[in-house]
Amino acid sequence: MSKSSLRAVDEKEISIPNVFVKTFHELAVENDGAALSSQAVVLALSKTLGKSAILAQGMLAAFDVMAEYAMAPDDVYEDSIEEEAEAIAASRRAFRPLLQARLQQRIDRIDADTAARTMCPLCERTMSSRGRPARGWTSSLGELDLSRRWSSCERREHTEGRSLAQEKLLLPNSARTARLDESIAAMATATSSHGMAAKLLHQILGVDVSTHTVQNVVHKRAGRLMALDDAEAEAQHPFHPSGLERKVARSPQAVKETAKTVYIEIDGVLPMTRELIPERSESFPGARGGKGRRYKLEGREVKNAVLYEADAVVQESESRGSILDKRYVSVLGHWRLFARHLWVAMRHLRFDEASQIVWLSDGAKWIRELAAWLPCSDRVTLILDLYHAKHRVWELANALYGVHSKLANRWAHEQCRKLEDGQVHDVIEGLRSMQAARDTACETLDELITYFSNNADRMNYPDYRAQGLRVTSASIESANYHVTGQRLKLQGMRWSERGAAEMARLRADFFNGTWEQRTRLALAA
Repeated sequence: MSKSSLRAVDEKEISIPNVFVKTFHELAVENDGAALSSQAVVLALSKTLGKSAILAQGMLAAFDVMAEYAMAPDDVYEDSIEEEAEAIAASRRAFRPLLQARLQQRIDRIDADTAARTMCPLCERTMSSRGRPARGWTSSLGELDLSRRWSSCERREHTEGRSLAQEKLLLPNSARTARLDESIAAMATATSSHGMAAKLLHQILGVDVSTHTVQNVVHKRAGRLMALDDAEAEAQHPFHPSGLERKVARSPQAVKETAKTVYIEIDGVLPMTRELIPERSESFPGARGGKGRRYKLEGREVKNAVLYEADAVVQESESRGSILDKRYVSVLGHWRLFARHLWVAMRHLRFDEASQIVWLSDGAKWIRELAAWLPCSDRVTLILDLYHAKHRVWELANALYGVHSKLANRWAHEQCRKLEDGQVHDVIEGLRSMQAARDTACETLDELITYFSNNADRMNYPDYRAQGLRVTSASIESANYHVTGQRLKLQGMRWSERGAAEMARLRADFFNGTWEQRTRLALAA
């Protein structure tokens, strides 16, 4: 553009966002149309923006990439699919220097403010500066190269150095940025396998990582967060070793208000795990693997809970409700380990203060023991899931009278009607009379009598409905399938116990919508 053309631009038409027009206009006026150097343009742009020269240089680099894409021949890309793919790739190339410039600018500011105040975390002495060495990170936009002040302790045994700027900006010591690691772990948690996660990362972000890298990132994230969760569960434990109740301060992140009626639905799901038995060359029942490596396959239960307030339930129709806000807890292991993490979630949501805690489950013994373990057990209303009860009735009906037979349908419908009417004791008496008269399906019949007898005081469905309470645990059944099953119970999957425990926790985080919050928590720790 000529000098006269630039001068013809009306100053009133130049908006602040149009920084390039304003910058080149002023440069042309100042240099009387002479050729401009790159350095002069950078300095002028820095002045216009009121930002550092580093950021201005990043903007010019981004502009070059955008200009290169814009000036490409119209027919260089075959179709809209290829055109859009190249636009996305160009945007990554364009914004990488801007991201690097903005981070470097923030690092420089932090380094200037904290130059003499870096303390050794081990001996609390002032650490000596070792200059500002550069190091690289792989980010979602490409490679970043950043210089930051690095300090180390004079004591030889304290070999680890530190960078305050790196710590404050949550730049990890690993080869990748926290955001990229977060994306890798999220993709591996949400999809069906680590290999699929690597393919999707390439397809969506244009980032190439190996399956092994994905596995390591998942293991590292889960390990850090599980350690933090276990420490919090230990700190929030409601009982002393003696069995006396403890008074523990509530977390500052806990919600502020207490709901009157809350629900906790609980159940378990069994992913297939394998136990390595090393140095075994002979075969044995249930063994898998090559010579010298044998695995014993077994199912280890992931215990799940869904927590929500009564006010979060919206009735969509007469037979269908929707829960607007809920929280998941998933732990592989004994119910006492699960109970500690469930208690942390209850404390965070203030469910331990609720007037009524409705406990919906299939009536398993460990679930009843868990409810009795709670310090607030006196406010727990245990309800046997109505659909579980009906399902057991139908199992017996099919065993006694034949699958889908008219007699089975008639008998099962009658027993289910009695259960809904609160006549569980009549059902039990009827089953006992059948027990004496029949010799077929005895085992199923005996099991159902025991099941209903153990849970009879949790099956007063007319009273529960009169109170406006839910009597089915569809939400936990959904969690068993969607939160746990779709990642840990796919066809042919075999997990190590640790791998299954890690993925169960990560899936709960993912569905709780706390993924980014948990990333910062892990890095801060």
